[in-house]
Amino acid sequence: MPVVHLIAASLRSDVHRDLVDAASCAAAELDTAPGVRAARVGRSPTHLVAAVWLAEPADLEPFAASPPHMNFVMRGLAPAIQGMWSASVAVDREPPPADVGSLAHAALWVCAVPEADGIFEWQIRRQLDLIDGLAGNAWLGPTIEERERYRAGGVVLLAAEEIEPFEAALAAADGDSLLLETALAPFAAERAPS
Repeated sequence: MPVVHLIAASLRSDVHRDLVDAASCAAAELDTAPGVRAARVGRSPTHLVAAVWLAEPADLEPFAASPPHMNFVMRGLAPAIQGMWSASVAVDREPPPADVGSLAHAALWVCAVPEADGIFEWQIRRQLDLIDGLAGNAWLGPTIEERERYRAGGVVLLAAEEIEPFEAALAAADGDSLLLETALAPFAAERAPS
């Protein structure tokens, strides 16, 4: 069962561009960590976002302890952010191709459904189905480690022409929708595949 590990960091409003550039460079190295099958990094004026695809849940621990991940979190993100959330999600799709140049994607959107009293699995499933029906390529599913904090989540890769329709459809979605933690960010400058 493939896994997507999501990281969404809120940048400090007074952060210097050099710190954000350093964090983006550290994020670009995530694809060199053990077990990583694909990685995508996005950066907006307010967020730095990463989605990392792993082959199976057993790959999470080696990935989390790896120098690329530790460098990204401790040296890259820590000096530049005011907060962050992360979640690991079980998905039923293979990761996107490693060759970013072959994709028409321009941005990634990540989400997580926070744990809350009175939330039922069918409501979460309905929320994920709604997101899956929107524009873009989605990897969505239940969390595998953070069940006490997040119940489900995922990532959607969006082509440039899909960003506006995606945001509009999401905003117009059923008012009964669950609250989501989200972040949308255009792709950061990509490093050539190794």
